[in-house]
Amino acid sequence: MKPFLSFIKMQLNVNYGISALKYRFTREKEKLWEPVLVGVVILVSLLPLAAMYIGLMISMFTAGTIIGQPEMILTVSFVLAQLMILIFGLFYIMGSFYFSKDLETFVPLPLKPYEVVGGKFAVIMVNEYLTSVPILLPPIIIYGAGTGQGIIYWLKSLVLMVVAPVIPLSIAALIIVLLMRVVNLRRYKDLLAIIGGLFAITIGVGSSLLFQNVPENPEEIQNFFTSQTRIVDMIGSRFPPSIWATRGLADVGIAGWGYFLLYLAASAVLMMLLLWISNLVFYKALLAGQEVSRKRNNISKSRISRQIGRTQSPVTAIAKREWKLLMRTPLYVLNGLVSSMLGPIIVAMMLLLKNEPELAELIGSLSEPGIVPYAALACLGLMLFTSGMNLVASTALSREGQTIWIAKMLPVSAKQQVAGKLVVSYVISAIGVLTTSLIMLIFLKIPILWTVGATIVGLVGSVPMASLNLLLDVFHPKLVWNSEQEAMKQNINGGIGMLISLLVLVILGGIAVPMTIIEIPVQMVFAAIGAVAAILGVLSILALFAVAEKKYRDIEA
Repeated sequence: MKPFLSFIKMQLNVNYGISALKYRFTREKEKLWEPVLVGVVILVSLLPLAAMYIGLMISMFTAGTIIGQPEMILTVSFVLAQLMILIFGLFYIMGSFYFSKDLETFVPLPLKPYEVVGGKFAVIMVNEYLTSVPILLPPIIIYGAGTGQGIIYWLKSLVLMVVAPVIPLSIAALIIVLLMRVVNLRRYKDLLAIIGGLFAITIGVGSSLLFQNVPENPEEIQNFFTSQTRIVDMIGSRFPPSIWATRGLADVGIAGWGYFLLYLAASAVLMMLLLWISNLVFYKALLAGQEVSRKRNNISKSRISRQIGRTQSPVTAIAKREWKLLMRTPLYVLNGLVSSMLGPIIVAMMLLLKNEPELAELIGSLSEPGIVPYAALACLGLMLFTSGMNLVASTALSREGQTIWIAKMLPVSAKQQVAGKLVVSYVISAIGVLTTSLIMLIFLKIPILWTVGATIVGLVGSVPMASLNLLLDVFHPKLVWNSEQEAMKQNINGGIGMLISLLVLVILGGIAVPMTIIEIPVQMVFAAIGAVAAILGVLSILALFAVAEKKYRDIEA
C-alpha cells in the first residue's frame, strides 16, 4: 500500500509541479506573482460564462419551484457534470494511460498494473474537479439555500462532489482499457487528438449559443422549463446515478440515505472493477501498442540530388521547419491555427443562428454611410483581439522542449532562428485577421474599401503582438514537459502573452477613442493606429533580436 500511495503522491507532484511551486514559494519569492497572474487570467476569462450559468440555474430553480420540482436543478447539474466528464474523460484517459511519455519508466518499477492505473486515475480525478465542481457547486448552493436545507444536506453534497467523477471516469477508463487491448489506437493518435479537439470546440460553441437562446422574460422561462421537464426525466433515466444523487440530497429519512449510499456503492464497485480488469490487460495493451512496423521508403538518386542541390535562406528554412512541426502536432494545430479563426467563426455562427429582427436591423444599419467607418473601426478591434489571443508566438521556443539542443547546434544565428519563428507566428495571426475581414464582407456587408483598410491596419497591428509574445517565450521558455498539452495549454507564457496583447490593444484603443470623440475623420484614426502599431512593431522586433542572441546562449540543452 505504501508504494502505491507514494506513486500517487509522485504523480500529483509531477502533474502540478508541487515541488517546483514549493521551491518558488520558499526560495524564489520574486516569482510569486506568476501563479497569481495565471489565476487572475483564468478567473477573469471564466467570469462571463460563470455568470450566465448561475443565472440559468437560478431561473431553472425558480421554474422548478413553481411546478413543484425544485430538485430538477440537481438532476440537470449531475447529468451535465457526468456527461462532460465521460466525454472528455475518454480522450484524457487515453492520453494519460497510453500516450504519456513517462509510461515506459513505470513498467520496470515494482508496481502492479492496477497501481499504475490507480495512480494515474487519481490524478485525472483531481483534474476533473476543475470541471465538476464549477458545474455542481452553484446548483447545490442554490437548491440548499432556496429550500432551507440543514447540515446533513451540506455534508452529503460535499461527499457527492468529491466522488462525482468516479462513475463517469471509471466507465471511460474501462472502455479505453478494453479497446486498447484489441485495437492499437496509438497509430491513430493524431487523428484522435484532432477529433477530440474539434469535439471540444463544438461543445464550447454550442454551450455558448445555448446560453444565449435561454428566454429572459420570467413567464417565458417558466414555460421553457415546464416544457423541458419530461426531457429532464428522460435524461435522468438514461443516467441513473444522477437520479440517485438527486434523491440522496433531496429526499429525507431512510430513502435519502438509501439513494446516497447506493451512489457511493456504485462508485466503489466500478472503481474496483476497473482496477481488477486493468491488472489483467493494462501492461499487455501498453506493450503491444508500442510495436511498430518498418516502412520501406526507397529514395532515388535523382530525388537525393534535387534535395541536396536546393538552397534556401536560413530564415526561410527555419520558418518551414517551424511550420511543419506545428502542423504535424494536432494539439498545436487546434490551439494555434484553429483558435485563431475560432473567434470570428463564433461571431459568424451567432449572426447566422440568432434570427432576431433587432439584430437584422442593426446589421442593415451598418451599410449606412455615417455608420460604416465606425463599424470598420469596431471590426479592426475584433481583428486585433483575435490576433492577440494566438498562443503560437508565446510558446514558440517552449514547443522545442528537450530537443532545443538541435536548434542550438544548427549553424544558424539566434536572430535568424527567432525571425523564422516570428514569420510562422505572424502568419497564424494574419489568418485570424483575414478570417475577420471575410466576415466583415460577407455577413456585415462592410464596403470593400473600408474592409481592406481595416485589414491592412490589423495586419500591421499584429506585428508587435506576435513579436512581444515571442520575446516573452525566448526570455522565459518552458522546456521541460511530458506532453504537448503542457507545452502550450499549461504554459504560463500563454496567459502572460494574452495580457501583453491586451496591453497593446489598450494602447491602440487609447489612441482611437479620443480621436473619435473629438470627431477627427476615421481615415485619420486608422492612419494613426497603423503608424503607432508600426513603431511598436519595429521596436519589439529589435528587442526580440537583441534578447535572442543572449538567451539562446544561456539556454541549457
